[in-house]
Amino acid sequence: MEKNQLTQKEEKLNLENSIGRLHAKSQQWISEIDFIKIEQNFLKELLTEHIIGLCKTHHYDQAKMLLNGIEHEAKLGNKLIASIKEHKINLALLLENIQLKNETKFRDNHKLLKVEVKNYIENFKYIKEQVFELVLLIMKNEKERKLLQE
Repeated sequence: MEKNQLTQKEEKLNLENSIGRLHAKSQQWISEIDFIKIEQNFLKELLTEHIIGLCKTHHYDQAKMLLNGIEHEAKLGNKLIASIKEHKINLALLLENIQLKNETKFRDNHKLLKVEVKNYIENFKYIKEQVFELVLLIMKNEKERKLLQE
């Protein structure tokens, strides 16, 4: 009987550790998305206040497209944070054994969120790369223009 009780305690401890890791990972995702929001605001400011005025037609369209992409990603980030927060609540309930029968569902949801966060971060990195390339091009063109005027 004692062996069985010990096994149950070990299983519960393993479950708590496992859920704790999922919870910590979820919190890390929120932190990453919050930081990306700061970067998005910087890129929007950079484009709207310092770059768009210097753009020629083609580059202006590209800058506007990038701004739209940043706005779209910002909205997705907010939705993703809401989903992750809901997931964290469900993990807490799971930890309290309130919904133990749904553990597999929560783990599947965690895997899905992991993929969504990874895709979100990759999409943002791509947009950021495109913004930087445009900014460098515009700065180079502006420098050349100023040199020709002298």
